[in-house]
Amino acid sequence: MYVKKIFIKILFFLLFSSSSFACSILQVPIGTPVSTAEQTFDFLSTHNSEIYGTKYSAKYYSYAIDYCEGSSLENADLEVIVYDSKIAGINLFSTDSEFKNEIYEFVKNNISDPGDEVKKDNWLGFKDLSIGSLMMFYTKMKERGEIVEVLEITNSQMVDFTTGEDIIEVVR
Repeated sequence: MYVKKIFIKILFFLLFSSSSFACSILQVPIGTPVSTAEQTFDFLSTHNSEIYGTKYSAKYYSYAIDYCEGSSLENADLEVIVYDSKIAGINLFSTDSEFKNEIYEFVKNNISDPGDEVKKDNWLGFKDLSIGSLMMFYTKMKERGEIVEVLEITNSQMVDFTTGEDIIEVVR
């Protein structure tokens, strides 16, 4: 089990630290302490662990393109979820119907090809792109009549802290 964990961490590091993965969104592993992650996500410098502790998660929002220049994420948003002063989840989402398949193109080019069928306008569902304990899901759903694309990244230890009513949206 220990060897498997080391292998997964090495694989994750190699996948997300190569020059082809210049996007800093993918270079912050889940479970990273906020004090380290704020070097990448500067908005985390305002995180106050005393407010949230281990009872609540804090969800921060930003523009994805600010952390992934040169990508297809010009109109996508970034969510970073913090629990117990650690990164619990990183999500990308796009709700602008004028920019179809924005998250799909990012996922295809930077993580794994979710398949051509998900690119179709009428496809709704999710694709599991997980590697080991790193959980990655590409989802396309309809919300209020609009197609929403989402990429969720978390791990098996933090997944329970990324959804639910114990999340506080942080307004900065």
